[in-house]
Amino acid sequence: MAKKLLVKMLGRFSACYGDEVLGFGRQRDSKFTQLFQILMTRPGQGFDKGDILEFLYGQEEVEDPNASLNNTIFRLRKYLAASPLPPGDYLTLSEGVLCFDGGIETESDVWNFECAVREFEKEQDRHKKAAACQNACILYQGEFLPQLSNEQWVIEKSRNYGKMFSKVVNYLLHYLKEDGDYRSIESVSARAAELYPYEGWESWRVESLIALGRHREAEKVYQETAAYMQEIGGFLSKNQQARFRRVGDWVRKPEGTVEDIGRCLMEQEAEEGAYSCTLPGFFDCFRMLKRTVAREGPVCFILFLCTIVDAGGCPANDREYCKKQGKKLCASFKAHLRRGDVYAKYSENQYLLLCIGAGKENVPDIGMRIDTDYRKRCGGRGSIRYRLLDDGKMW
Repeated sequence: MAKKLLVKMLGRFSACYGDEVLGFGRQRDSKFTQLFQILMTRPGQGFDKGDILEFLYGQEEVEDPNASLNNTIFRLRKYLAASPLPPGDYLTLSEGVLCFDGGIETESDVWNFECAVREFEKEQDRHKKAAACQNACILYQGEFLPQLSNEQWVIEKSRNYGKMFSKVVNYLLHYLKEDGDYRSIESVSARAAELYPYEGWESWRVESLIALGRHREAEKVYQETAAYMQEIGGFLSKNQQARFRRVGDWVRKPEGTVEDIGRCLMEQEAEEGAYSCTLPGFFDCFRMLKRTVAREGPVCFILFLCTIVDAGGCPANDREYCKKQGKKLCASFKAHLRRGDVYAKYSENQYLLLCIGAGKENVPDIGMRIDTDYRKRCGGRGSIRYRLLDDGKMW
């Protein structure tokens, strides 16, 4: 069986000629390695030299980009000559068009994936379109060159391949649903959700698990999605909120006894301190409380916004810092608030806190207790800013 050059760039980068590896040594992120990767996105086809210049040097200040590219081509030629590939002239440059073609069979997972997507787009028969989608999904093993995710040309191509993947998965899931193939829906949506968490694939998986009668797994996926939302924080768009609620609406348990229902309703472990919930869950708590106020009359409560601030007293914007400090702030909520209080992460540096049974006059005391405890946990260097959003009379 004839050897061929096999290049993988989805999920990870590797290049092999038969059983021999083209390792690129310490140069895996170098310009000549990136040039090889660019050429492997469409092996055997030409690339305009101007496009390659833009890919490799468009974001950099290079005194002579053309000379730099010529040097990069020279270095790649030199590497390929010393590689496990058979002798040959693999890089041809003619009339400003560069091409990789050394007379050996070359296969690229990126190009195979793109061809499968193109086949899907051109095909008219729904069954053949679905088959092309399945092939594309198998080929797509992850984001394009993740180790080069800071390179602009990689960012743009990765975004494009991601959109292609989303398109074929969406078609395939609708096709499978028409056929009632929920086992395949569960498999496809689970893999899509693993690659791109919380982009809607979880709702497909929950629906399929419910249809298959696997209620416990469906609830687990829902709970994991809720926990993931809480972890990433950030303001959720209306579309994301609706998508998440739709997932929750599908979570149903099989008919149970009164005891079964009671066990589900109660907390598994009764922890001390304020109750942590997802942002959509917090919205539900607050809206229900406002309905109670409208129906029954005044109910004593206060709604807080706690913001993590930096050393200069401004809202912190470093993601890792906010994540670290957020854990300390949540520990302060647990230590100094009552079990009837509720809190949720609103954004990277903001937390909502609902204290039921407390009034406006309690704001300074509650804020001071949380801030004092938080400062201790931060070694005296951290600080928060708190603001009253509602005391039952504002909204």
